[in-house]
Amino acid sequence: MKSLNKPCLVKHIEGEPIGRFPVWMMRQAGRYLASYRALREKYSFWEMATQPEVAAQVSLLPMAELPVDGIIFFSDILTLPYGLGLPITMKESVGPVTEEPLRTAAQFEVFKDFNPETHTHFVGKALGIIAAQIPKEMALLGFAGAPWTVGSYLIEGKANRNFESIKSWMHANPKELSKCLERLGEATLRYLEWQHRSGAHVVQLFDTWIGHMPKWFFDGFYLNILQTIFSSLKAKGIPAIYFTKHSSHLAGSFQKMPVAGFSVDEVLSLSDWDRLLPQGVFLQGNLDPVLLLKSSEGQVRLKTRALVEEARHLSRPVIMNLGHGILPGTPVANAKAFVEEARTLWI
Repeated sequence: MKSLNKPCLVKHIEGEPIGRFPVWMMRQAGRYLASYRALREKYSFWEMATQPEVAAQVSLLPMAELPVDGIIFFSDILTLPYGLGLPITMKESVGPVTEEPLRTAAQFEVFKDFNPETHTHFVGKALGIIAAQIPKEMALLGFAGAPWTVGSYLIEGKANRNFESIKSWMHANPKELSKCLERLGEATLRYLEWQHRSGAHVVQLFDTWIGHMPKWFFDGFYLNILQTIFSSLKAKGIPAIYFTKHSSHLAGSFQKMPVAGFSVDEVLSLSDWDRLLPQGVFLQGNLDPVLLLKSSEGQVRLKTRALVEEARHLSRPVIMNLGHGILPGTPVANAKAFVEEARTLWI
């Protein structure tokens, strides 16, 4: 049944024609915006993320610049462990750093007691503020980091090229590591369910570092963790997107995942992903963020038109987005060109 109360993005992924492809961008509330940089001078990252009024303000910044169809709330994939009290700092040009890395199964038991309403209460409050301020046709997106990617930061201490600690653990004792990731996955599920109850229409699970996972571990240990998360969300009517990078070696295994949609990177074309991924799910992506950073506005518009034209030929819903987050230093005019062009081209 058609619903006038559902955001355009939700209508689209449910198969209801809206006349065009919906569009938003990962990291659309970020350093490329002068308004964000001005706020960042007043607050530390965690101050911005944990003060609901400030987090909501930052989340809503793109509305002043871009006609996006979705607002993703301002936070980080490590907000969940930070809320539990793990010492995580944000270092400029480095990213999140876990000051005391988790290297034993006993340390991962901390996630057993995670209660989103207690440990990340500020997230729920921020989502409520945002939901009250966006138009009814705009979707509110929640998100969390996937167990492997969050686990990588917690075990390594920070992102590195070789992922030596988590992969060494994987080779030495894959069952033990999978149990730790399962514990983290249980907490992540509670976190996402609570975000939905707090106002998020759709949730996205970010698995940025999944490209470093070998297929044998994914099939034998990790797939079941993801299946549990996505099947539970699906049972509760919560649309979920799985974002991955450099994951084409796992595409065959993705056939078994009860997910609503896949957010894909730019390494393969939408048509390639369409052939690799299961039918009955939507796609999201996948303009190269570097294109917005380095190209002219005209080039961005041309590439966006080509992406829309490609999406038109797919027999599934597509959300226009980037292959990853928008990069610092991206001209706002280029971001606007992408969003405007995607919205203008009717299907």
